[in-house]
Amino acid sequence: MCLLCSEAAAADQGIALTERPAHRLCGLYWEGSYGEAARGAIHSVIRDVQAFAARRESGWRSPIVGLSWNDRPDGFRYFVGIAMDDAGELPEGFGSLVLPEMTLASSWHGAGDGEVVAHYVRMIDWVKTRSLSWDKRHFHHREEYPHDVDLTKPPALRLLIPVSPA
Repeated sequence: MCLLCSEAAAADQGIALTERPAHRLCGLYWEGSYGEAARGAIHSVIRDVQAFAARRESGWRSPIVGLSWNDRPDGFRYFVGIAMDDAGELPEGFGSLVLPEMTLASSWHGAGDGEVVAHYVRMIDWVKTRSLSWDKRHFHHREEYPHDVDLTKPPALRLLIPVSPA
């Protein structure tokens, strides 16, 4: 398992609590409508981060991380990046953000698992029934794509929701 994938051994309904250490993400921001995202507008941003990650000389390949903030009436903001410990030079237009250690509800979404939004709804219901609250202080959703994700295929990724005790 990768450094960011360890999680509780016994998943309940395919959902488990996962700890993520504090870490720095470097990547690109995107902002737009839900319709634009559904038509693949985020794919070019993911590909740019994927290409940057492939050029880096590192023994460990970070998953491609997507963070979303659902704070626009017509859409959302999205940050796509990779974990970086070093202070290496970033390409033009790239930014970084530092996330604190946190606990997240986590579930793997396979290519045949239907709509990602419906999967998130099941996860939110799971959080509510576990006396947890959805912690939106840093972001609303986190997605972790394999570093070699193929965006021409149905989505296969880890879905995560930050949580805290209710």
